Amino acid sequence: MASNIKYPENQAMYFIEGDTLALITRVDSSGNGRTSSRKQWKAISEAVTRGLLLHYYAEPNSVTSITSNLDIDNALELAVVDYVKKCLYMDRAGSSPDAGVMQVSMNMASKHERNFKEAIQRYGVRKKDKTGGSRVVKVPNLV
Repeated sequence: MASNIKYPENQAMYFIEGDTLALITRVDSSGNGRTSSRKQWKAISEAVTRGLLLHYYAEPNSVTSITSNLDIDNALELAVVDYVKKCLYMDRAGSSPDAGVMQVSMNMASKHERNFKEAIQRYGVRKKDKTGGSRVVKVPNLV
């Protein structure tokens, strides 16, 4: 792209709301920075001719308490339930003095572990919105 802006990746930002992509920048088309803090970020005034490459990094939010919500894709919620059940059954098997309870608990832990691994293999490789990486938005030529 022919532009007067040096290192546009340091001067531009984007955000996605619904199905709308917004590009904003702190510089004008000649590359001069805006100094007014109230109107520092404005819509970009560059022409996009052959598409747009967006690169971003995304990390899920950390769980800080028992009431925190997991920042994961909806498809993986049942996998987390299976993982927790596996751990609880293993704890029960390790703390029970009865051999029958221990055997049943280990069998249930194995069942939930298989369910967890299957869910991770099925849904874990999909590229979802919480996975960073390169994305390309192709702008159609309306001329």
